[in-house]
Amino acid sequence: MTETSQTAQHDDAHHVNGEHAHTNRLINSSSPYLLQHAHNPVDWYPWSEEAFEAARAQNKPIFLSVGYSTCYWCHVMERESFENEAIAAIMNELFINVKVDREERPDVDDIYMTAVQMFTQGGGGWPMSVFLEPEGLKPFFGGTYFPAESKFNRPSFPDMMRNIHDAWTNQRPQLLRQANSVADQIGQYLARPQQEKALNAGHVALTASQIMRGYDEMHGGFANPPRFAPKFPMPTHLDLLIATDWNDEVSEAAVLKTLNRMARGGMYDQVGGGFHRYSTDRIWLVPHFEKMLYDNGQLASTYAAVLEKTNDPYYAEIVRETLDYVLREMTGDGGAFYSAQDAEVDAREGLNYLWQPDQVREVLTDAEFEDDIDLVFAAYGLNEQANFQDPHHPEEPRRYILHLTKRPEKLAESLGITLEDFNTRLARANAALLAVRDTRKQPRLDDKTIVGWNGLMIAGFADGGRVLQEQRYVESAKQAAEFVLSNMRTPDGGLLRTYRNGEAKIDAFFEDYAMFTHGLLALHKATGENRWIDASIELAGTAKERFWDADHGGYFDTLADQSDLFVRTRSARDGAVPSGMSIMLNNLITLHEVTGEARFHDDAIATFKSLSATISQSPASLAVASIALHRFLQNNTADALRPSGSAGPLAVDEIVTYTFSQNDMNVDAEVGSTFEMILSIADGWHINAHEPGNESLIPLNVELVGAEGLTLAVTYPDSETFAGPVGAMQVHSRAATIRLTIRADGSVTGSPQLALTYQACDDTKCLAPQTEMIPLRWTDN
Repeated sequence: MTETSQTAQHDDAHHVNGEHAHTNRLINSSSPYLLQHAHNPVDWYPWSEEAFEAARAQNKPIFLSVGYSTCYWCHVMERESFENEAIAAIMNELFINVKVDREERPDVDDIYMTAVQMFTQGGGGWPMSVFLEPEGLKPFFGGTYFPAESKFNRPSFPDMMRNIHDAWTNQRPQLLRQANSVADQIGQYLARPQQEKALNAGHVALTASQIMRGYDEMHGGFANPPRFAPKFPMPTHLDLLIATDWNDEVSEAAVLKTLNRMARGGMYDQVGGGFHRYSTDRIWLVPHFEKMLYDNGQLASTYAAVLEKTNDPYYAEIVRETLDYVLREMTGDGGAFYSAQDAEVDAREGLNYLWQPDQVREVLTDAEFEDDIDLVFAAYGLNEQANFQDPHHPEEPRRYILHLTKRPEKLAESLGITLEDFNTRLARANAALLAVRDTRKQPRLDDKTIVGWNGLMIAGFADGGRVLQEQRYVESAKQAAEFVLSNMRTPDGGLLRTYRNGEAKIDAFFEDYAMFTHGLLALHKATGENRWIDASIELAGTAKERFWDADHGGYFDTLADQSDLFVRTRSARDGAVPSGMSIMLNNLITLHEVTGEARFHDDAIATFKSLSATISQSPASLAVASIALHRFLQNNTADALRPSGSAGPLAVDEIVTYTFSQNDMNVDAEVGSTFEMILSIADGWHINAHEPGNESLIPLNVELVGAEGLTLAVTYPDSETFAGPVGAMQVHSRAATIRLTIRADGSVTGSPQLALTYQACDDTKCLAPQTEMIPLRWTDN
């Protein structure tokens, strides 16, 4: 795609004789998102010292608006407010207005999104709208989208601005106290590691257990039950189950169903390949239509990993089509990859991707594929009712999102043809549909190159090419890596985060080093070429020099002494992309495996310890770090991960510990509750199984005591054979997951507790049997 066909599509609202009526400071930016706002009547500043000094000199608060070029509601707020002369006049009179592209400045985005989540009690999103005091840039109020007129139970943007101006004028001390309080809380949440916790294999099992709690057994995927929508692809969750829990039939089935349903749904572009951002519904049918490079890079690797395990030809096609889409529409002249494609065309969600049956019939007839019409209609649900109504334009006709009604082999069977024939005919129909679709007005392209996201896509091409055994994809990965190494560097060897129109800028953040190194290591695995290891070693060293936390281990997100940030953050949770520390942990383990150098091993241990509290409390939020933990424990004992300062033999209560798949052990006595107890067993120790194979041994056992009217069903995990002093016996080592289901069986009385009994042994001795009493809370509806 050319820049003119995709990049410059923006309907500017204010022109005079073909000239722009307004031009602000954003015109000098290279960010496509900032350039979209360069002709607003708002007197926008970029995030800069110039803006901060203006706010201080004029004694005005800063209005900070953060978004990105393919954000639907960012476009809505621009059309409603930022292009409105009257609203812009209020903004210019009362505030210094600053625009930030969150993809250029993830550090700014992280800090102020945390503030918004505090102000809104957990809500967040884009556009992000935050008001800052000018001296320390600390936030005192914030939200997301505000309408030009009051609606959706939200105040109008003009009214809100007047109220904030009134408070700034008349209640400034209170606002400044609030700003300081919020800033302190952000510092505690984003910058200060918690006390170290011991890590072991039980935390890996707990991660899988927590992830599976959100699994949608009906349609696949992971979301909040019972609605299970919206539904994001969550490659980090899938990768954890693939890497650590594949031998569990339930987890394997969850991964396969999720991959199948995503690939069949409207969230996957059936005609052009590649994945949209997320599904707005439970069944993967109606997507949010933007396409992000980071999603497609991660999902290419995920599908390739399962293709390697299953040799499923359907997954091969998904990998191939996704990579071909990126090459066709998201790759620059130098071989590096662009960032994103917009969700809308002409303010219409997904317009480019939608069809009517008559349009499809006409395309296939013109291509002389009339014999394929019935096949295409059956495959893509065109014989059914239209499945998409633009929620923002209900007056427009319903249209069709193309989706596979069944897996290809099932469709071929139902049509009475071979799978090969079905695939050939559908592929040529898709090519005809894509050729016509490409003549339509295209979604806006964000054509900047981001180093970190390129690292994820390089890994996708390297993994895909390696598993498919198709060298052209590996070559594309090489070309992108070479572009970054040649064009996005500082004179001292550092990385620059973004590149556009021949200019690389912004010192890269820690996540860029981590993700790009991840891509280089995937290239080494695909090629065996040492140059990618050499580059990885160099970048890992640079990352440590620039971002290492010498006091606590692990890494900061940003460079030291950045004057435009009031806190130096340490991101410790995976999101749409894994956190930098999660990825770097895996990089360090790989580098140690390949080079044998102890420094990488030592840095991994220090990073694990710095993340240990978060992994212990919320392991599913660091799924990729849990993958690294699983890898580490394959060749190391958990003793290496005991908190700093721990010495000597383990205490009795450290040998076997337990946790639950949910923090709130509340039992609903009417409908029952099912949860998992995860036992973590220290290295060198084991506990007897529930059926140990010898009557003289104390078995693992869980009972419900202390209450009448409740029943307990227990499913014990598979055991392993141990050659003990009394002969072969069944035991558990490292970790054991027990599934518990509690239901009411009549009126409930008393105080229910779980009685957990076990006996821990090593190769030479057994400790006294232990019984732990675990109280439960129950609710009688």
